[in-house]
Amino acid sequence: MRSSFLFPLAVLTGMLLPVQFAVNSALTRFTLSAVLTAACSYGGGAIVLLLGLLIVHRGRVPLGRLAGAPGWSLLGGVVGSAYIMGSVVLTRLLGAALAVTLVIAAQVMAGLALDHFGALGLKRRPLNAARAAVLLLVLGALGLRLL
Repeated sequence: MRSSFLFPLAVLTGMLLPVQFAVNSALTRFTLSAVLTAACSYGGGAIVLLLGLLIVHRGRVPLGRLAGAPGWSLLGGVVGSAYIMGSVVLTRLLGAALAVTLVIAAQVMAGLALDHFGALGLKRRPLNAARAAVLLLVLGALGLRLL
């Protein structure tokens, strides 16, 4: 994939986060349940992904490839479910802007830690001055948001 395509893709992907927070928050006004909202969110996403699998793999989904995957690598949906439920609660209580700001700050911290230690199969990318500066800027932005 060309690197000139990655930045716009990252921006568009990032813009989906507050939209997802707001959509799930709106649904929770009707479900009155973060768990039911998360189930609806994941259920709808699962349907889209299943259709995508069938289209991309032309009806022959290579499930056998999962046999060699470490067990922990199959837990992304569990982590995502907790993430969705947390985002629903945070958005309802704090509003989308503060909830997203807090989540982004936490994501940067977790991402830097995962990279630094090469955890969960990632290539090790040690913390350096530039990466530390990014963290300080993100935390500074969070501090400004909390004023």
